[in-house]
Parts: sequence; structure tokens; C-alpha cells
Amino acid sequence: MKLATTLALLATAFAVTGCNTLIGVDNPDQREASFSNVTGTLVTRYNTTDLDSVFNAVKRAIDSQADMKRMGETPEPENATGNDLLGVIIIARAIGDLEVKVEVLKAEDPISKQAFVSVSVKYGFFGNLPQSQKLVSIISQNLRR
Repeated sequence: MKLATTLALLATAFAVTGCNTLIGVDNPDQREASFSNVTGTLVTRYNTTDLDSVFNAVKRAIDSQADMKRMGETPEPENATGNDLLGVIIIARAIGDLEVKVEVLKAEDPISKQAFVSVSVKYGFFGNLPQSQKLVSIISQNLRR
């Protein structure tokens, strides 16, 4: 009985803490993205400080999908400082009424102090890695410089 309880607690600890997995994506700025198995979110970054160009690339990527409809976007409230917009959340719906949430945020690397734009994609309630990778690939194609 003690062994079963110990194994159950260990399995629960692994399930709760989860892990982040590095996944290959079609992004010329960063070939690996981080996928969280707990939140179902794929996060990548682009080496640009132009939030508007990334935001427009995300909108074009969502609008180009036949099985997805953009529902709207909202500024990230805790990241807004005056007139400088530091983040946007784009919400869309896919077939089956799946929510697709894309967050576009300005950020800075704490070590190198290089500014970049972070994009996180969550496809559905639990996350869908292949669909998220596909969306990141289309965003990257729209951003090709």
C-alpha cells in the first residue's frame, strides 16, 4: 500500500510540474520553440522590435486558414505603458469551436539585453502541437524579410 501511494504521489508530481519540450519550428530567427505540456502553449521569438509587423503577420496567418476565423484582438492590459503597446492577444476560433489564442509580446533577453517579440500559440483547451507549429510556420512566412 505504501508503494502504491508513493507511486501515485510521484505520478501526480510529474503531471503537475510537467515539462517543456524543445520543438523544431519554421522560424529563421529561432529554430527551436518551447512547448509546455502542462499549458499546451508553443512559444517562439522573432528578433525584431516591431510589434506591429509581427501582429499583422499573425492576423494574416489566421485569416489565411480556411478552418479558422479571427474573433478579435485585445491589448495586453498589464503590459500597456502609456501609448506604447507592449503586447496583444489575438483570439480566433477553429472548426469544432476550438479557441486559438496567440499572444504577441515585446520582451528583452535578461542576459544579452537584446529586444525581441515573443509569440505564444495555444490551439484548443489542451493545446495542439502540430496545429500550433503550422500556425507559427505561416506567421514566419508572412514575416520573411
